[in-house]
Amino acid sequence: MAHSFEFQFTGNIHVQAMERQSGIFIGERNSAVGWSAHGKANNVIGEIGGESNLIYENVLILNDPDYIDTPIDDRDINISVENPGTNHTNNVAVESVTVNTMMQNGLVSVGESHVSGMDANEKVNHSQGSIYGNGNHLILNHNVNNDHDVVDGIIEDQDIKVANVRKVD
Repeated sequence: MAHSFEFQFTGNIHVQAMERQSGIFIGERNSAVGWSAHGKANNVIGEIGGESNLIYENVLILNDPDYIDTPIDDRDINISVENPGTNHTNNVAVESVTVNTMMQNGLVSVGESHVSGMDANEKVNHSQGSIYGNGNHLILNHNVNNDHDVVDGIIEDQDIKVANVRKVD
């Protein structure tokens, strides 16, 4: 089996914002098997990105009195199988990578990649949400988020994740 890989990366990687379960893979052989990210997040305001954002005189109330909230059952089976590949040559030349915003389960992959099993389950209460960009103004807002749960956000994600990755000799 003949395998030839030429990879040239001469620039920079610029990332402004990445949400959970995101990745940038650059290289000859990238493998990611069985990713998992589970959770619950309560955020008042959340994230702010960019420049010159103004949040002024906001009243932000997030009340989340839980009676069972976000039970997560994630029993994964992750299998990675390497098989012999065929003869091939890869030539990749990258000057730079710029990522403004990668949301949940976002992926930038340069090169030979085998990405499987990406999982991201969540329950989120945002009493404003994310703010991205330049020069956003939020003035005199009143945000209220009551999440009176009896049972909320049940996540049952039991799956089998198989990655078929080529073996390089």
